[in-house]
Amino acid sequence: MRLFPSLAPLVPLALFGAALLPGVASAAPRLDVYTLTVGGNSQFGANGNPFGCSTFAPDGAAAMFSRTFELALPTDGAICGVGGVVRSASAAGGTVQVAAPLAVAWGGSADPRTFSGNAQARAGYGNLGVRAVGSYTGASDNGTVAGAQAGARQVDALTFNGGSGNGIYRQTFTVDGSIFNVGRAESEIEFGYSVGTDPTRMAFRITLQQGGIVALYANGAFQPMLPGMAVTGDLASGFAVAGTTTFAFDIPIVFGVAQDIGLSLWAATLPRSNLGLLTTSGSDVSFFSSARLTGIQVFDSGGQAVDGFTITAGSGTRYGPGGVIAVPEPSAALLLSAGLLGLLGLRCLQGLAGRRLRR
Repeated sequence: MRLFPSLAPLVPLALFGAALLPGVASAAPRLDVYTLTVGGNSQFGANGNPFGCSTFAPDGAAAMFSRTFELALPTDGAICGVGGVVRSASAAGGTVQVAAPLAVAWGGSADPRTFSGNAQARAGYGNLGVRAVGSYTGASDNGTVAGAQAGARQVDALTFNGGSGNGIYRQTFTVDGSIFNVGRAESEIEFGYSVGTDPTRMAFRITLQQGGIVALYANGAFQPMLPGMAVTGDLASGFAVAGTTTFAFDIPIVFGVAQDIGLSLWAATLPRSNLGLLTTSGSDVSFFSSARLTGIQVFDSGGQAVDGFTITAGSGTRYGPGGVIAVPEPSAALLLSAGLLGLLGLRCLQGLAGRRLRR
């Protein structure tokens, strides 16, 4: 089974640290979603080269997302015989989402192998969601590629008002969902952030490995537990991490200067052989309804809260202390009044036309 660990540093952001300096906004606000589901065995030597289809690398389209591990694909491409579905989309606003379902079988009667899975991703400003599901049966070896991964991302140019000089932008996100593993599988959910062209940094992560080994990262450090998230299960029925929790992280800002701030959510599942097991090997990483921006605080250079801050967003999104401010929809009474006024106006026009005809 092929997977690649991320080379991104897992270094928490220090207050005004030299490693991350605020940058002037240069990118257009955008939403990105990406999904990949694959299953099969790379056919070594398929391209006539005895070493062909034997090298693997991560999908370059996934590079924009924060991720600790991911699928690795044959670098020689489709000729290697690994089936897959990849979908991606981008938008300047609203909500964008994609899905990549797949079910494949290979190996023949002597060595039957199957994989079925799906990857889903959804992105809106202040609201990202991903899901990766995969189930595997049969043997696996160095040529096996099977799994699902999904990424959702936003980039917005934000200008902070209400202070001067340097400051701190603190975001609080709420995540709710679950990771379930059974058999031999690895899975993760991960949230990252970036400023300008700087590398993506990890803000939150849950990994679940074979045997129920769990790693939890939030608020700048690995945690023994996450409030609101419970770890349950056993080897026979599988292990799960599920619930609702929050995490926060700080980004240095300069008041009055627009900065490109990127946020990304990533899910991946990598099942392996189920030989000798009573169940399939599989995972369900389900965080399609989160992460949601639910809190914003802004501080001046002395660490004092700026209570009257405002944020101007290049995307036009309205941000406030509670996260994204919903645009109010017209009330039912207002719509009814508008309809009555329109009907009254139409009748007046009809009456006027009638009087003109009688003349």
